[in-house]
Amino acid sequence: MTLRLNTIGRLLLPVFLLLVLLLVSRSDGQAQAGAQAQTTQPPVAGANACPGQPMGVQATGVYTAKPVPEIVINGQPAPGAIWQPGMRSYWHCHAGGQIMMLFEGTGRVQKRGERIRALRKGETEYAGPGVEHWHGAAPDASAQFFQVSIAPTTTLWMEEVGRDDYMGNDIGVASRQEFLRTGVRKKSEPTQQPQE
Repeated sequence: MTLRLNTIGRLLLPVFLLLVLLLVSRSDGQAQAGAQAQTTQPPVAGANACPGQPMGVQATGVYTAKPVPEIVINGQPAPGAIWQPGMRSYWHCHAGGQIMMLFEGTGRVQKRGERIRALRKGETEYAGPGVEHWHGAAPDASAQFFQVSIAPTTTLWMEEVGRDDYMGNDIGVASRQEFLRTGVRKKSEPTQQPQE
């Protein structure tokens, strides 16, 4: 009797898991269909919304799109970007989120309110929908990322990543408050005071 129950359980478990997967995928599809039926406006700024604006890539240094030919998606090289040492994106968010994997070099990523995280080859980062973040290279090494935005793919840009955030001494809260107060995106580098 026990053997028969184990056999039945082994047969029904995959069927049950497929049923759950089907129900989840259908509910996601209905939610996406409902969202697509609404107008495609960027999120409204609020307590949990990203206050950025849609525009071209904003970066400290040069942003270079560079596909990753070793990763193939639907027969095409995967989308990617390469950052030279010290270069990075501004703070931004993606309406549908973004997945990143460091393909080569040493990268840095940070989500607003958290400390920076160094990425090495093969390590990944996920920024969910509306999560404010930045990514780029370490100060002493370039970084090539495989990166893909999840639909809806609107990117909303905010302020430049300041030195304190980039060096790991801050969590991006002070710069966000300054950006919201002033609307200024580009940071001015502090001038050196003459030494006496």
